[in-house]
Amino acid sequence: MLTWKRWLLCFLAGAAVAAPALAQTQNYGIGATYGSANDASRSFSLDGFKPSQYTIFFDYKLEQLALLRLTYGSIWTKQSQAGTTVVTPGGPIPLPGFKERINYLAADVSYLYAEGFYTGGVFGGIGGYQINPQPVDPAYAAYADPNEKVFGFNLGVDGEFRIVKNLSAVLRFEYQNIAAHPRRQFVTADAGLVARF
Repeated sequence: MLTWKRWLLCFLAGAAVAAPALAQTQNYGIGATYGSANDASRSFSLDGFKPSQYTIFFDYKLEQLALLRLTYGSIWTKQSQAGTTVVTPGGPIPLPGFKERINYLAADVSYLYAEGFYTGGVFGGIGGYQINPQPVDPAYAAYADPNEKVFGFNLGVDGEFRIVKNLSAVLRFEYQNIAAHPRRQFVTADAGLVARF
């Protein structure tokens, strides 16, 4: 079950050890994060964060204080109307908590500032999102999210804390606005590792 996570950690550790032999400048980074997503489409509350997102990313330093990042991510969440009650001519219908997976590929630019072992960033970008709802009972099909591909944008802040020369811990807070039907909004909080070479 956790095999891919072990392989990823081994790869990051290997990249960090091998990095000094590859190059003296750290223009490239590869990393992964795992964290919580909070569906803020209708409202936002601090207890809405659920462990349900992972990302894998690659970045390239465009200049000293700016980098371009490509991120593949996946969010496991409830569908937009799950757990609500809809009003119909036959009376109110409580909907079960049916789920969906939202996979995405995003490109963003991050502007950096460095303080010793810590590097912070403010970033924003655009992405393509694939909404993959779980099948639901035919009685609820009219209230299920459609399977669709849509665009969206993201804004956020992050920080890297150097552990060793080429390996850092990453903390990232991000807002994602997805042009789905209905529109979805998420606030995510992730932690992970990045190897730079």
